[in-house]
Amino acid sequence: MRDLVPRTFESLLPWPDFEDLFFWPFGWRPNVPAVDIEETDDAYIVTADLPGFDKSDIEIELRNNVLVLRGEKVQRNERRFLRRERTASMTRFERRFTFPADIAHDKVKAEFNKGELVITLPKAKAPQGYKIQIN
Repeated sequence: MRDLVPRTFESLLPWPDFEDLFFWPFGWRPNVPAVDIEETDDAYIVTADLPGFDKSDIEIELRNNVLVLRGEKVQRNERRFLRRERTASMTRFERRFTFPADIAHDKVKAEFNKGELVITLPKAKAPQGYKIQIN
């Protein structure tokens, strides 16, 4: 699972991701969608490739600063194949991402278009101080 780490600690990690260490250098990837996470001054933008999935197959949940992305594609196939090679397609996945800054939960937006899911998670604004009058 890929977590965003505060920038000061990134250089201490000997590899970019736990999954990368064991599987990806050999060309095999677990059944998880490819995800890019971009940080801007105001938000995090998560882009996931979900080819073959419909909007109704995807579930997004945000608790505290952890984004959970789940998907399940139900395939009802009663056909009799002479040859079948497409059985290894991704049909179920779950990914979790922890963000280092507070997220404005009520302003999160998600868009799904042609197999690409884009989730925009605005950073919560720090509470502004105000003057208190002395009576």
